[in-house]
Amino acid sequence: MPRSWSAAWAAVERFAHARGAIPATFAWNLAQGAVVPGPSDLLIIPLGIADPPRAWYLAIAATAGSVLGGMIAWWLGAAAFETIGRPLLLTIGVSPATLARAMSLMQEYGWLFVAGSTLTPISAKVVCIAAGATGMPLGAFAGALALGRSLRYSLIAILVRETSGPLHRFAQRLHRR
Repeated sequence: MPRSWSAAWAAVERFAHARGAIPATFAWNLAQGAVVPGPSDLLIIPLGIADPPRAWYLAIAATAGSVLGGMIAWWLGAAAFETIGRPLLLTIGVSPATLARAMSLMQEYGWLFVAGSTLTPISAKVVCIAAGATGMPLGAFAGALALGRSLRYSLIAILVRETSGPLHRFAQRLHRR
């Protein structure tokens, strides 16, 4: 196995056991939920595999960050859709057709669309900004987002905890090579 894999996994393990792992998971999900494109599971999965007892803490941090970030995105839709929300989505590659479809689904299904979208590959930013732009009440939005994200990250924590033993041993074997 290349040394780069070994060095990368060693860095993940060190970071997983460091005090900054949980705040970093919160911060990444806050940024990702608000404006930064990227996978929301970026930190929780590898850090959870490297330190399985912390998987639930990582899930809680990811949920809290994601909901707070989603509320920022909701505000971008509610207060500044034409000046900030729409241009931001276009900048990160969301097509006008995708945005129009999300707005339509938001108006048709409301909080069910928000909660359900958290379990799919649908962009969280599109959903959150669309929720604000269509006038979805912040309380209903935040509750739906918290429900969906807590379900998503709880499932990830369970999967990581249940599979971390074999995955961690596999990574350790690769690291030793």
